[in-house]
Amino acid sequence: MSRKPRPGISKKDRFEVFKRDKFTCQYCGRSAPEVVLQVDHITPVSKQGEDDVLNLITCCKDCNAGKSDRELTDDTAIRKRKAQLDELQERREQIEMMVEWQRGLIGLGDQQLESAADLWNSLTPGYYLNDYGRQELKKIIGRFGFQAILEAMRTSAQQYLKRDEEGNITHESVDKANDFVGRIAAARQRAIEKPWMQELYYIRGIMRNHFLFFSPYSQHLAMCRLEEAYEAGITTETLKRVAMQARNWSGWQDEMDFIMAKQKG
Repeated sequence: MSRKPRPGISKKDRFEVFKRDKFTCQYCGRSAPEVVLQVDHITPVSKQGEDDVLNLITCCKDCNAGKSDRELTDDTAIRKRKAQLDELQERREQIEMMVEWQRGLIGLGDQQLESAADLWNSLTPGYYLNDYGRQELKKIIGRFGFQAILEAMRTSAQQYLKRDEEGNITHESVDKANDFVGRIAAARQRAIEKPWMQELYYIRGIMRNHFLFFSPYSQHLAMCRLEEAYEAGITTETLKRVAMQARNWSGWQDEMDFIMAKQKG
C-alpha cells in the first residue's frame, strides 16, 4: 500500500517564514532578489520534521540543495528558533501589560470624573450634572487635566455664581459658571504656554475701554493681530502705546499696518 502524499507548505506559511527571516537565507546571508529563496525544514521531513512554522527556515536554492535532508550540524537554527519564541513571549507579556495599563487609565479616568462631578455638585447645591454635562466634563478633563479642571471649577464658581433674594443660587448663573470652567482652564493653559498673552489681553482691554465701537468680532481680530505683531518682534510696550494713542478701531488698524511694514523692512 502506498503512503498518502504529504501536503506541501502553504503559500501563507511560506510568506510568514520569509517575512520573519527578512527574506534572507539563514545559512549564507544572501537575500532576494539576488537569490531564489525557498523554505527549508530545520528537522528534515525524513526524520519526522513537521511543517510547523517554527520548524521552517528561509534558505536560498543553492544552500537547500547542498543541505539535502541532513540536519544542521550546529545549533544555529535551534538557537534562532528559541530566540524567536522568547521574543514572541516577551511581546505577548508586553501586550498584556499595556492592556492592563489601559484598563487602569480607564478606571482612573472614571474616578476623576466622579470626583470632579462631586466637587461641582458641592459648589452648586441644588443642581446636579446631567449625562450631557458629565460627558462634557470628561472631555475637558481629558484636554486640560484633572487638577486644572478642579481649580477652574473653584474659580468659575467664585466669579459667576449668583444668588437670588432668598439666597438660592440662580439657574442662569449655574449655566454660565459651568460654561466658563473649560474657558478658564484654556486661558490658564495659554498663560503657561504663552505667558506674554496676558499682556496682549491687557492691551485689548485698553482698546475695549477706549474705542466707541469694538465688536466681539473686532476683539477677536485684534487679538490675532496683536499676537502676530508680538511674534514678529514688536514689543508689548509698543503695542500698548499704539492702543492708547489710536482714536478708533480703523485708526488702530492703520497704525498696526504701519508698524508691521516697518518691522518687516
